[in-house]
Amino acid sequence: MRLQDVLLAAVIARVYGNPNPLTEAKLETPAGGFEWDPAESDPVDHEGYVSSWHHKLHSRDEASHRGLTFHPEGAPGNFRCHYPHLDPGIWESCNRANSRTCWLRMKRPDHDGRIYGYDIHTNYEVAAPIGISRYYTIDVATGVIYPDGFPKQALLFNGTYPGPRLEACWGDELVITVINSLPNMGTQIHWHGIRQLFTNDMDGVAVTQCPIARGHSFQYKFRVLQYGSTWYHSHYSLQYSDGLCGPLVIHGPASANYDVEAEQALMVTDWVRDSAFNEFHQEKTNEVAKANVKMDTFLLNGKAGMNAVGGPGNSPRDIDAYSVTQFTPGKKHRLRLINSGSGATFVVSIDDHQFTVIANDLVPIRPYTTDRLVIAVGQRFDVIVDGQKGRTGNFWLRAQPADGCNSFKKGAFNSTAGANTTYPLDTRVGIISYPALHSRQDGLALPTSLSTVADFSCLDKQSAVVPVVPWNVTREPLNALSLSTFYNARQTTPDQTLGHAGNYSHWLLRLDPNVEHQTGRSMHSPFWLDFSNPTILNLTGAAANPNYNIIYYPYRRHDGYIYMIIDSSLLPGTLPSQLGSQIVPNKGAHPMHWHGTDVVILGQSTQPFDPVLSPQTWNYNNPPRRDTVMVPGNGGYVAVAFKPDNPGVWLVHCHISWHASSGLALQMVIQDEGNPGHIYSVLGRRAVDRLVNGCGEWDRDLVRGDLERMVEKDDSGV
Repeated sequence: MRLQDVLLAAVIARVYGNPNPLTEAKLETPAGGFEWDPAESDPVDHEGYVSSWHHKLHSRDEASHRGLTFHPEGAPGNFRCHYPHLDPGIWESCNRANSRTCWLRMKRPDHDGRIYGYDIHTNYEVAAPIGISRYYTIDVATGVIYPDGFPKQALLFNGTYPGPRLEACWGDELVITVINSLPNMGTQIHWHGIRQLFTNDMDGVAVTQCPIARGHSFQYKFRVLQYGSTWYHSHYSLQYSDGLCGPLVIHGPASANYDVEAEQALMVTDWVRDSAFNEFHQEKTNEVAKANVKMDTFLLNGKAGMNAVGGPGNSPRDIDAYSVTQFTPGKKHRLRLINSGSGATFVVSIDDHQFTVIANDLVPIRPYTTDRLVIAVGQRFDVIVDGQKGRTGNFWLRAQPADGCNSFKKGAFNSTAGANTTYPLDTRVGIISYPALHSRQDGLALPTSLSTVADFSCLDKQSAVVPVVPWNVTREPLNALSLSTFYNARQTTPDQTLGHAGNYSHWLLRLDPNVEHQTGRSMHSPFWLDFSNPTILNLTGAAANPNYNIIYYPYRRHDGYIYMIIDSSLLPGTLPSQLGSQIVPNKGAHPMHWHGTDVVILGQSTQPFDPVLSPQTWNYNNPPRRDTVMVPGNGGYVAVAFKPDNPGVWLVHCHISWHASSGLALQMVIQDEGNPGHIYSVLGRRAVDRLVNGCGEWDRDLVRGDLERMVEKDDSGV
């Protein structure tokens, strides 16, 4: 055999046959994928809007436009990934049961012995394959549903709860037309965790667009550069707590091998039977309790399981009251877990099974094994569960509300109260079902399995999370940390200045009063928006409004990090008289969500933040990374960092619905320093015109005078 043939065989063996997925040879990223730099790009018209960035095809990809097509594991039977610029004579799908880390690759090395492709090691922050446009239409309307046996006048996507599963392949463009058929409200839809690189106008929140007026539609159009599991939901006030949410799956590589994927994502949520708007009104007027809205029950994929009472088809002993996931003995199963709730953090487990965790939020991580997952509101996990050989029968999937992070009308869950604790609701919300060998009746029996999980603390252990694509954080931030250290606070007296019915005490993020005094920078007001005045269309005017809570960060495409601290401790060295009508709570954890970016967790502690000592304990070498992070209660803090490489107006907020609606949020404006038109140049004129036209439709709808929820706006708007 010739020497070059031996070397070629060695290269192929490294890519195809290495038994350890995460140590196999990394594929070279071809120039035919996305490589973005808005400063170097020309405006391109995309059927009605202009984006000022574009991608170029590498000559290697231009040989054929027949395209590479394949069916990804876990997708419906008629769904196909399609990459029209990849010649199937040269390229192939490499995502198989024994090679899930791979996605696309060339069939043969080039003359230099290199194999190009996209895999788990590809830096999806700067490169992705070029897929196709996928079109969906979603109608937002009211409807009566019975998720726990009780009727509720809910808000629904296409008449279902949860809403329809939306799917895409890594690198696709999603084109989603949202129609507002609601009788008395606007709406806007957020694609949770989607980075929206250079498409800030598609984020679907009140800082980036006016609500969609009744009888009108808005077309969201954006590229999915990440892959994994996420969800979409209304970001108009409390609408998602009344039913407007659904799963969003982006097919791509994985950091560990698996055989099959569950047919449905697993969305766990707490639930109120009355309107979420009515429940919120009750909390606002209850100045004695000053607590979260208390929930009635919790669901898995819209079913209440043992907590279902009455209603068509639901009873405590009926397996149809549960969300059932089928397992095959001896097979590895991929599950997608999503907390789509309004307030409760859940500890999720499966009796007699363990999770191999492969992703959190939309970040692929090095696999680790655990018997429980703490999932805060807005967070997602992708896991692999081994189907045990020779198994039959059924096992419980449990969702236990975490200690200190839940509130229900029948009482709070508290696993530390003692061995005789009686929980107010049943935590057995789903079923893992193996096929019965002997009879159908055995397969339909309710499980009798028992749980061995003992830790139900609210704070997850992030030390096990290591992203596959690393971020190594510079130790000197681009910003002044004292002006980016925010305390979650609550007013002690009702605030009568906000909204038509705003006479209640609000949650907020605020600066230390001492820092405000020393610097002249003021931020101690609840976040509060005018639906008709989104920040993106009025950057100068919005900045003058203290309730818009805007902080400015410099745009940096290639270097540097912004640091932020969210602290739940008492303000250091602050006298009660300095706090005014605000105080900082010394308990209560908050799941904080960042729009437009992932954040690394530099430090997360149950102790108060110390600006001198705390940074000495932080992890700067590829820390855990995600888009929704829990701030510890009882005086703790979380320190995060992110790359300010995505120009726009981005919301940061607590994902407890009642807190966000009460004002616990701020917004970041990321743009070139000294260039106030930078964001508009990135978006393009037609994108801005679309937003202006949408606001015109909204304002014309308002003057009709019959929009009760709009006219009597009594929350932050997000």
